[in-house]
Amino acid sequence: MTQPTDGRCPRPHPNPRPAKAVTALAAGAAVLALAACGGPATGSANPPAAPASPPAPANLAYVDAKATTDAADGVKKAVETVFSYDSTQAAAVVKNEQEYLAGPARAQFDETFAQVKTTPVQTQTKVLDSGVLDLTRTSAKVLVIAGQQSSGQNGQKNSATAIMLLTATPAGGHWQLSQIEVSPKAAAEPASGRPGTPAGTRDQVLAAAHKAATVLLTVDAKNADALFDSYESVAADPLLTQFRQTRAHTVDSMKQSGAKASLDPLSIAAVSSLNADGTQAEVLLGGIVNSQQQGGAQQRQIPARLTMVKQGATWKVSGLNTVAQGS
Repeated sequence: MTQPTDGRCPRPHPNPRPAKAVTALAAGAAVLALAACGGPATGSANPPAAPASPPAPANLAYVDAKATTDAADGVKKAVETVFSYDSTQAAAVVKNEQEYLAGPARAQFDETFAQVKTTPVQTQTKVLDSGVLDLTRTSAKVLVIAGQQSSGQNGQKNSATAIMLLTATPAGGHWQLSQIEVSPKAAAEPASGRPGTPAGTRDQVLAAAHKAATVLLTVDAKNADALFDSYESVAADPLLTQFRQTRAHTVDSMKQSGAKASLDPLSIAAVSSLNADGTQAEVLLGGIVNSQQQGGAQQRQIPARLTMVKQGATWKVSGLNTVAQGS
């Protein structure tokens, strides 16, 4: 057998001669030659296989920035269009309803509008803030804080703020609301996204914000000093400095009030913004606060916005504000 010098596999000689004894060295060379023939030509080694890309997360909120913005803007447009109306202009109300509402949301709006359409009333609704809680290619769940101002025929004016969880789907170049849940409740979910990914950062900051809000919205007159220590433990500047400057006054006021309050664990929250490097975020909270005061037990809804900053591996609260009309 002859060995070509051009990288091709050896072929049997047309007139083979009787075999001679094969030395161990020759046998080894033959094995190497056959191994080479099983692969590519000499000098063309197989490149290593590229690592498989991780699967896209099921929830694209703040993973796909454009899709997240489109969903938030689309839901905002739907809310402000449908819930801003003149009850005497029924045709315009129906047109907007058909365009921006579907399914249970439409039935719910019909029921509400039926109560006011016989009385002249004008309403103006504005989305004060929103956070995309869940997003796929075909649907979105968006937490919305909306302010509404209305005026009647007698000049009487009213204003209200609502916390809503809206389910929406893209349809006909815009978004349609299919479900409307007012004063929603939802248990906080543990961080589940892969660490170091946008989904992981989103889930991590959301869990941290909910945990911090549970601390910051707790009041206990009997344990005011220890409680204030916990406030400071979850805070970052400028909120931390504010706490330290007002500590003595706040602790004294808390002790004198005799009040006790806690955040309902079913208070819903959603990220409303997340910066590109994953170190700052805004979280919207539909807070449900249960309190015990001298007047008895009370439950209040507090729409709040938490500004979150990452310090090392820990997220802390640098700002806590109520979301209100005109703020």
